[in-house]
Amino acid sequence: MRKYSIYQVNEDAANGRYILFSSLDLLQDMGIKLSLDQYNRIYEGQIEEEATIEETLEAIFVQMNIGKKPEGYNGHSLSVSDIIEIGGKFYYCDSYGFTEVQLAQKKAVYTVLIFNERAMKRERKNFSTQEKADAYYEQRKSKVTLACPARDKFFCYRNEWGNMMHVQKMY
Repeated sequence: MRKYSIYQVNEDAANGRYILFSSLDLLQDMGIKLSLDQYNRIYEGQIEEEATIEETLEAIFVQMNIGKKPEGYNGHSLSVSDIIEIGGKFYYCDSYGFTEVQLAQKKAVYTVLIFNERAMKRERKNFSTQEKADAYYEQRKSKVTLACPARDKFFCYRNEWGNMMHVQKMY
């Protein structure tokens, strides 16, 4: 048995909507470079190992497109722009077959965006951990009187000068 992971495009990521269902040639023509932060891992599984990696990839493709998908698989049918990871190598599902690609590993960056509506200024703070970003977000939230109900990742308030401020977690 061989372990594998399937990644599908996160449409909210940088260039995500351009990558979705696009061939590698088209992405190269547009100058788009692929990285793991543009994808979400949607499935991890195991499959019988075939004689070659191409045959294993094809077996995964058939399994995800014909008949019943495995339990726990919640993505769309495997198609162009999806990536399969086997043994630490990444294979892009291209228009015809699979192409091995080099992807940058995910670099965790958690962003809090603060927008001053009156001054039309944005303040973006990046954090290396989600805990630090959450702490900053809660700190900002606790220092103000909320002008609208706080939701999970977004709230508004008026600062001491009367400017409407919008604070949003970007992760």
